[in-house]
Amino acid sequence: MSWFRKRAKFSSYAGVVVNADQVVVAHVGNRNGAPHLINCRSAAIKSEKSVPRVLARLVKDLALEGKLCNFVLAPQDYRLLLIEAPEVEESELRAAARWKVKDLLDTKPEEVAIDYFRVPQQAYRGREMVYVITVVKTRIRALVSMIEECGLVVDSIDIPELVLRGLVAHFVGDASGAAFMDLRGSGSTMNITRAGDLYLSRRINSKLDSNIMQSPDWEAIKSRLVLEIQRSIDYYESQMGQPSIDTLVLVQRRHDGSALAAELSRELTTRVRVLDLEEKLSSDVRLPPQLQQIASMAIGATLRDFTPAMPTNVQKENSEAAA
Repeated sequence: MSWFRKRAKFSSYAGVVVNADQVVVAHVGNRNGAPHLINCRSAAIKSEKSVPRVLARLVKDLALEGKLCNFVLAPQDYRLLLIEAPEVEESELRAAARWKVKDLLDTKPEEVAIDYFRVPQQAYRGREMVYVITVVKTRIRALVSMIEECGLVVDSIDIPELVLRGLVAHFVGDASGAAFMDLRGSGSTMNITRAGDLYLSRRINSKLDSNIMQSPDWEAIKSRLVLEIQRSIDYYESQMGQPSIDTLVLVQRRHDGSALAAELSRELTTRVRVLDLEEKLSSDVRLPPQLQQIASMAIGATLRDFTPAMPTNVQKENSEAAA
């Protein structure tokens, strides 16, 4: 998904993520056609009201004024809906999708910006399915205005599910299929992709903060998490009829990534390992595990122009979303 795409190439990009308690900015440049992390920084916020001040300071400190920015929406800012594709021409699909999801929206259809991307036909045994992304237009306008007032130029707006897909495409590889998870205290996301296509994406309610393995409830939480993971993999392999997934890759965690991967490996039939960006990404700065978990989404937001074109049919909705 990409709203407000302004140009195809640039020397470097800023990736921006706003979490409940911090703003994260990554600055990634092009080095011989590959991404190179120039800098990465986060700053705490007390509330959403402090975001403009904190982001403006980060932009100034990192000398990013005028840089193109790829912004990642927070989960509460959008909805991702899987529907059967309306039988219309591609040019009419967005309008048809808006009509089809109107009863699932919390506001009037005309007040929502809509984008979409297709699911491979083989995922649902020939049924045409699409993921539809909905965002309230006023929210997009407010975010774009805030970001540009801080000195950046909004190039695209993305969602975590597709940012994770970009991380897989660039640093993991999914030619035969890959399962990828981002486990956080605010909730977890699991993607299963193959050859750049997103087959399955799930938000998992298990909240895994940095000390979860020391929790007295860890065994129960682990059991629920393992069940959710295995169900997702089984669905991909059995219901979608896809080749078996032999590896589950985790976004790096603050300090327990390897231990968590080892525990999950013992419980699953799938091998579990951690993506270590310090080994995979050229960088001017150190990327210890703690920074990787904080910054992985912001780094992933900058990768769009360094990976093969995403196999989506998303069209820009500039006039509708920004009007």
